[in-house]
Amino acid sequence: MPDSWTIVPMQMLCSLTDGEKLDGKGMPNLDVKYLRGERDFKTLTNGRYVAANSLLILVDGENSGEVFRTPIEGYQGSTFKQLHINENMLAEYILHVINLHRKALRENKVGSAIPHLDKKLFKAIEVPVPPYDEQVRIVTVINSMHSKLDAIMENL
Repeated sequence: MPDSWTIVPMQMLCSLTDGEKLDGKGMPNLDVKYLRGERDFKTLTNGRYVAANSLLILVDGENSGEVFRTPIEGYQGSTFKQLHINENMLAEYILHVINLHRKALRENKVGSAIPHLDKKLFKAIEVPVPPYDEQVRIVTVINSMHSKLDAIMENL
């Protein structure tokens, strides 16, 4: 690993929180089915506020660890936590690191009736942290490769 890089636990780079509780304002319920485009949103008059373009991580259920970016403001679904990434990190870099660990997060849930994201495991993920410019370069390469793979898959 280059000397300019460090390795830190995920908990030093991001946090999981609930939004501020609001009552009396009609807003969309940002649940999994809406965020996946499987249905229109339902309007609620209270809940935990989420700003547009926020990150939500699924913490309950089979797909724990899946991350969504909110297209609009609303109330966070009950199966989510808000994911706040340190402003000194490139968010997309951290999202790629989380995606690398999605299988482990999905396979190591806690709870019996409803499986939950193992927050201790999530917080302990070791993240290699390059300088910011290198994070940008890494994300650019990953995105370029994903575009090429998408093009290949379309032509199969």
